[in-house]
Amino acid sequence: MNLNELEILEDDFDLFVALNDHEKIEFLFDALEEGIEASVMKQVSNLTKHMPDQPPIVSVEDYQVGPHRLCVTVTKTEVHLNSNSLKAIRRFVSKMINDGLLLWPSSSKKSVFDIYRYFKSYRLIARVSPLSSN
Repeated sequence: MNLNELEILEDDFDLFVALNDHEKIEFLFDALEEGIEASVMKQVSNLTKHMPDQPPIVSVEDYQVGPHRLCVTVTKTEVHLNSNSLKAIRRFVSKMINDGLLLWPSSSKKSVFDIYRYFKSYRLIARVSPLSSN
């Protein structure tokens, strides 16, 4: 094994540091035999097999509601809405209710991370079938 010929770049080294001793030896052997890219892909594949398939804890999305922007932060139990327009927040809440989300106003307060003027927070009670506007 001739390690002098092996060139590991910064991003590849970050992966290398995350491996245990056995995986590091396998990584180096594969890098010399098959190339650094194949070795990286193999180790990334091995690491993803050990990770559980869980949805993200927090989801943040920005939407355009008319001329206004609306930031929607969703956790497992709450929805936080930020906008410069209270009307945009109300329209979005109405849409969520019509889509079948049962919401209850939450006592969460605006934080320094909420950059828009208005903030509303709701607790997710349940998901039901969509409501009809008729």
